Parts: sequence; C-alpha cells; structure tokens
Amino acid sequence: MLCGASDMADVADQFSLVTRQFGAEPLHYLSGEINHLNRLSADWNENSRETVASVDLCVFVILRRHGDITWNTELKEALNAGKPFIILCLSSTYDMFLNLTRNVPDLTAIKDNGTRKLIRTMSELGSERHLTLVQFDMANFSDVYRREASRIFTAGLSSLQVRFQREALAGILSAPADLSTADLAAAEEVALDEFEDKYFRKRAIFALIDRAAASAETAAALVASREQGVQRLAIHHLADLYRQRPPAPEFLADCVSLANHSDDVGVIRRLVPALFQLDVTAAIEALAELDLSEIGTRRKLAGELEAYEDQLVDPAIRELAVSLLERCMQDTKDVGWLARCRAYLDRLKTTS
Repeated sequence: MLCGASDMADVADQFSLVTRQFGAEPLHYLSGEINHLNRLSADWNENSRETVASVDLCVFVILRRHGDITWNTELKEALNAGKPFIILCLSSTYDMFLNLTRNVPDLTAIKDNGTRKLIRTMSELGSERHLTLVQFDMANFSDVYRREASRIFTAGLSSLQVRFQREALAGILSAPADLSTADLAAAEEVALDEFEDKYFRKRAIFALIDRAAASAETAAALVASREQGVQRLAIHHLADLYRQRPPAPEFLADCVSLANHSDDVGVIRRLVPALFQLDVTAAIEALAELDLSEIGTRRKLAGELEAYEDQLVDPAIRELAVSLLERCMQDTKDVGWLARCRAYLDRLKTTS
C-alpha cells in the first residue's frame, strides 16, 4: 500500500512497477485501489484503516506535501497492527527539514501551514518515534524502494526460518536431557516470546527448569510476563527457575513491586510462598514492602511466617516477622484465623 499526500502521484507508477515485480498487488487511493464501501456513512479514515489491516507492507512516501490521513490514521494503524512499513523521503524535502529545524526554533514562524505540519510530522517520526526516513531522489525512487522492500522480504524469510526451527524444537522439548546448548538457547527465546503460543512457552519453561538453564534475567522477565498463565507458572516454580543463592535483594524487590501493581490476586498469593522457598530471611525483608490490603494475601503471608517459625532465629528478622503479622491482623474479622495468628504473634514476642 502506497501512503502519502496527493503528490505521491509523482511516484505512483514506479511504485506499482516495482511492487508487481515482487509479485504483489499495488494499492493506493489515487487509482481507487483501496478498501471502500460507498454509503451514507462512508469514511475515508475508516477505509484507510481497513486497507492497512489487509495489506502485507505499507510504503509511506514524503514528497512535498503533508497528508493528514497518512500520518494521523494510516501510520498509527500500521504501528498498532504491527505491520511492516517503510518510510521514504525525498532528499530535497529532508534537506529542507534539517535546515528549518536547525535555524527556525519556533515552527509557528513558518507561514505555510502545510510546510509547518510536514516539518512537525517529520520531527515526530524521527525524534519521538525514532523511525528511520530513507532518502531518495526522483530518479532513483525505484531502486531505493526495491532495496528497502527486499530488506523486509529478507527479514520475513528469517522469521520463517525461526518458525521452522521452533517447530522442530517443539518435538524434542519433552526430552530436556537431550537438548543441546543451542536447543536450550532457543527454548529460552521461546519462553520469553510474548507473541508465542502460551502452551509452547510453558513447555520451554519446564525444559529450562529441568536443565537449570534459565538465566536470572530470564526468570525476572517470565515473572513479569504479560501472559497470565506463563507468569503464574514462573512464580509457582520460581525456586527452580531462579537459581541464584542467596537471591539478589534487587530481584526480590522487583518481584514485590510487580505484585503490588498487578491486578491479578493470583500473582501476589503465589509470590509469597515462592519467595520463602528462595530464602526465608531475604523473603521477610522484601515482603516488608508488600501490599497487604487483600485479605487472602494477609492469610497467605501469616501462614508462611508460621510455617517457617523455627527458622526465625535472628532477632532482627523476628521483629520484622512480628511487624508483618501485626499488619496481617489489621482490618481482619475472621475470628478463627485471627486467634491462630494472635497465638503465633504472642509466641514470637515471647521468644524475642
């Protein structure tokens, strides 16, 4: 899909020729080749969004004019949909952009509204979105477009190769002992891939656990995964996934902070026993910052503190445990649970 202002007609023929040489079908609104339905509620923005969603590659071209739909609708749709895209910019326009941004600090001084909007858009593309604008001259548009499209094509083939490699990996994950170093590295990539199938990711995680092959960074990333099932699995098996002993205080602090900001109560309830499995003393120190507003979390923490009562030898740790228990008892009306918690608290204070 060719995206740009009305002056993109100057390169439309070259765009169509190169696109067809790739075996693809060119689309651009100047020739009516864009998804549309003529009706009372017809909307050019909606037509553009639907077309971007349907194409394989978007080619944004900056010549001399500014296209509102191009930058306010089509680019945003491409970014949100994860569509591959290229931004090509006429060299003389790019030189003008550099000259004006260097010598005109206040863009409102630019009288022409179209030029002012174009400069602002180009500044946003580079400075704010960190996108690359590839320069071309009218005489070499075809060559530059062909080169940049070929890079996208090559990247697509590389992605296809990775997919085939992962399909081969899926067949051997059930036998972790047979995995090579390269296989384990690939399994780690699968486990961390937020766009991968969650069941495949879980199998990769179990393989990493079986071989003790996950790095501390991988463990931290999995605990923070946006996929709920993967995140819960990582927390449940945290003691096997994260092998550093004693655990780094920064790692535990990050886990507690993540739980405090999570909307999933399952995360915080799983995290409490997981931290105790790593190290009792370090867990109590880290859990001092835990949000205990949810009653299930308070009961879970009180239960874990009691389960490790015989390990609370250090007076300072016992004091922290007392403080945590007192917080667990606040705003709690469960008489049976409170009685047990109070009895345990009395034991800790007496021992202290």
